[in-house]
Amino acid sequence: MRAQALGAGMLAQSQSAIAPFRLHRPTTLTQATVLVAEYPEATIAAGCSDLVARIREGERIERLISLQRVAELREIDESDGMLRIGAAVSHHDGSMHPIVRTAIPGFAAAWSSIATVRIRYTGTIGGNVMAARTRYEMPLLLGALGAEYDYDATGRLLCNARVDTTGLRWFGYERSMRPTATLALAVRAAPAGGLDIRAVAGSEYRPGYTLTAHAPGDDLRDLAPSALAATLADQLPDECADHTGSADYRRHLVKVLTGRILRAAVDDGVERTPTP
Repeated sequence: MRAQALGAGMLAQSQSAIAPFRLHRPTTLTQATVLVAEYPEATIAAGCSDLVARIREGERIERLISLQRVAELREIDESDGMLRIGAAVSHHDGSMHPIVRTAIPGFAAAWSSIATVRIRYTGTIGGNVMAARTRYEMPLLLGALGAEYDYDATGRLLCNARVDTTGLRWFGYERSMRPTATLALAVRAAPAGGLDIRAVAGSEYRPGYTLTAHAPGDDLRDLAPSALAATLADQLPDECADHTGSADYRRHLVKVLTGRILRAAVDDGVERTPTP
């Protein structure tokens, strides 16, 4: 009976207290980088939602550098076609920020759909990326957007994520088939003409796979969703299989999800076309 209760979550598996640890709470990015360099063994956290999970999994914290008071890490700005998002921006604040919603509406909408309410107000974009957990969705979103990351001199402190919005024509995200398949997709104007498509397909149990394609024509209305979806899905390797489905099944799901996103892009291109 006790084993059944534990498995159902009716009883806590552990009531042991967290061991004492040293806590540092810098208020500026300069202070934070100095602490990170001085204490290479320290754990770095902001919202701490992932930290709690790691402690439950057995990780022992001896020294914690909390980034909650570093306002510089919660800044969002855009200039010269570059969107910069601080690593300590929470899921709620980032997805609702007017700069993000204006720069990449599809990204803001996708960001607003991930995580539970509790996590959305505490979890951060940086923590989601640095945790390196396959079930976390932000790496898929940023991966499809080709985001780049800025770190401190030690390479341990993520400061912000940068997304080039130049030429970005469309962004969409499909998570309706989680945990087996999720897909983020961006469409950009190609430098030499046409449209470049970059997608990242993942699941809760496998890291994301980057898929690319090129489409002739410079208009979203000219996209061929079915053909492009097949081209992208066929790039998934056999290693994408997991206990939720075979590689062929994952390819099928990715093809379906990709087709949905691309059809939405085509429809958006039609709606934006002024009537004569």
